[in-house]
Amino acid sequence: MKTIVQTVTLTIAMAGPAALAPTPSAQISKEFSNSKIVLQEYKKGDGGYWAYALGDPDDPDKSKREIHPMDPKRAKVRTDMMKRRVLEEYAEFMSPFRLPRTLRAIASDCRGRKWDSPYYSPYYRWMNICYSYVASTETMADDVVKDPSKVKRWIPTTRGQLIAGEFAATVLHETGHALFDILGVPVFGREEDAADQMEAFLALQFGSDIARTIIKADAYYYEWSATVQKSDPTTFAEFSDVHGTDSQRVYNLLCMAYGGQRAAFQDMVDSGWLPPERAKNCESEYRRAEIAFRKTIVPFIDQAQMKKVQARQGWFQPAELKEK
Repeated sequence: MKTIVQTVTLTIAMAGPAALAPTPSAQISKEFSNSKIVLQEYKKGDGGYWAYALGDPDDPDKSKREIHPMDPKRAKVRTDMMKRRVLEEYAEFMSPFRLPRTLRAIASDCRGRKWDSPYYSPYYRWMNICYSYVASTETMADDVVKDPSKVKRWIPTTRGQLIAGEFAATVLHETGHALFDILGVPVFGREEDAADQMEAFLALQFGSDIARTIIKADAYYYEWSATVQKSDPTTFAEFSDVHGTDSQRVYNLLCMAYGGQRAAFQDMVDSGWLPPERAKNCESEYRRAEIAFRKTIVPFIDQAQMKKVQARQGWFQPAELKEK
C-alpha cells in the first residue's frame, strides 16, 4: 500500500498544491464539523469523490501504475454516493474525535480492479472508500435477498438494509485502523481483529435498529463471502493472512453484538446463528473491548459532541433500517 500512496503523492505533488485542497467545510454541517476531519479533493469541486483510480504498482503496463480515469461502469456508484453524502456524513460522524493529526476522507476507484477493499493509509492518513467495493455489496445484497438458499439468515432483510449496513460496517472497521494509528493505540494480537472489534463496538453505541442494521449486514456479507464466493482457506498457507477467515470473523462479530446488546440480538442466538457455548462468554468479551476503548479512545472524545452524534436522526434512511 505504501508504494501506491507514494505514487499518488508524487502525482499530486506534480499537479501542484491546489490539488490537495480540502473540501470547503460548507458541505459539512456546521454543527458536526471538525477541522481535523476533512474531505480531500483531487480536483477542485469533486467534493472528495475522485473520478480516478490510483493505479496498480504491480501492473506490467506502466500506464496503469499511475493515476488514471476511473472505470466508467462505476460512474453511477460514484454519483449515488455523492447524492447520499456518504463522505460528508462520515466526517460528521467523526466530529467528536479530537485528533492530534488530520484524517482525510476520499472515495475513488482505488486500484481500478473489479474488487478493491476500502482502506486506511497510515502513510497518507486517509480513508479511501472504493467504488468497486460498494458495487460488490450490491451483488451480495441481490444474492441474499433474491435467493435465500444461497445464504442462510437468522431473520429476513432488505436489499437497502444490506447495502447501507455493510458500507457502514466497513467504514467503521477502517476507522479502527485510523484511530489506532493517529492516536498511537497499542494493539495486542492482530490489528485486523482489533479493528473488527472496534467496528462492532462503535455500532453498538447507537440504538438497536442501527446496531442490528450494521451487524446483520456484515454477518450476512461474511456468510455470503464464505459460502458463495468460497473465501475461506483451502490450503494451509492461506491461513497466514492478516485477517481471520470469514467464518471466524462472523462469530466474533456476533459475539460482540450479543455481549453489548443482548436483548436486541437474542433472536440470533435462538435461531442457532451464535452457538450457546460461545454466547455464554460474550458479555465478558464485550466488556474487555469496552475497557480498552475507555482507556485508549475516550480521552480523545468530546463527550458533549458524542451525545449529539448518538442522538442525531438520519444516519440511516428509514428504508435502510427496515428488516423485512
